[in-house]
Amino acid sequence: MADLNVLVAGDAAITFAWQLNAPPVPGRTSKLLGPVDPPGRFGGCAPSVALALAGFGHRVALVSWLGDDAYGRAYLEELRAHGVDTGGVMVATGQSSPRALMLYDPSGAATCLHHPSGSSSLQLSPKGRERLERSGWLALTAGPPAMSEALLDSRVSDTRVAWDVKADPNHYPVPLRRRILQEADLLCFNREEIAFLVEALAGGAGGSQEDQLRRLRGASHATLVLTDGPAGCRLIEADQTTAIPAAPIAVEDPTGVGDTFFAAFLSATMGGQSPLLAAQFATRQAADYLHNRERSA
Repeated sequence: MADLNVLVAGDAAITFAWQLNAPPVPGRTSKLLGPVDPPGRFGGCAPSVALALAGFGHRVALVSWLGDDAYGRAYLEELRAHGVDTGGVMVATGQSSPRALMLYDPSGAATCLHHPSGSSSLQLSPKGRERLERSGWLALTAGPPAMSEALLDSRVSDTRVAWDVKADPNHYPVPLRRRILQEADLLCFNREEIAFLVEALAGGAGGSQEDQLRRLRGASHATLVLTDGPAGCRLIEADQTTAIPAAPIAVEDPTGVGDTFFAAFLSATMGGQSPLLAAQFATRQAADYLHNRERSA
């Protein structure tokens, strides 16, 4: 009997975000807009998802990596204060926590620059393995591939898998992408990540995006959810595709909204909701997240 609803695994980061006046192009200068020295935010997909799930009332454990700098100690305290089980978090003595720089161009597209610090050494510890054995779900976010493989190898057969996709070939080499596509029960991804997923299928990433989505649907038994920015999301099922619209919200810094959507969809799924109701709930929660971000800016 699982006494943890979900184990979330992947990288943590201290995130700094800027708006750009133009998309970054090699050999050209783009200007950073907004504050000269934006505050560092607690980020990284795994802790963000874990915090959101804990906020929805779930019993959550985290496998991740932090340095023992001031940022790392404060992040660990924040996670514990919100009820996240941090027994599987490795804290590295004498090292800085990872950093991420998010750059948003005028279209809303993001460029992420990530310094992993020592997090590439993260492995599945005995404490993490023990928590996985007690979890009903495994939520994979971007993390070292050896750790993701170990988590998939170690899960019991009735532990279900959800994947918060990130198009990072260092975290997800093709064989690992192919494996997760075969084993996952839930996939959340955006338009830029479609080709990244299809690369793992026989025949590569040719064809239109709609052709690629059909191939994904045929290759995986998972619930497929395409997040589509201001347009909302699309639920891609075997016999139909359903669009769930989102209310337009103008925000300068949407960092973290995708992780909020993923956590909300997974939360509703764990609560027994249908994929359609889960998608509607996740869309509302993502909008609330953006509204709260703007009010606190």
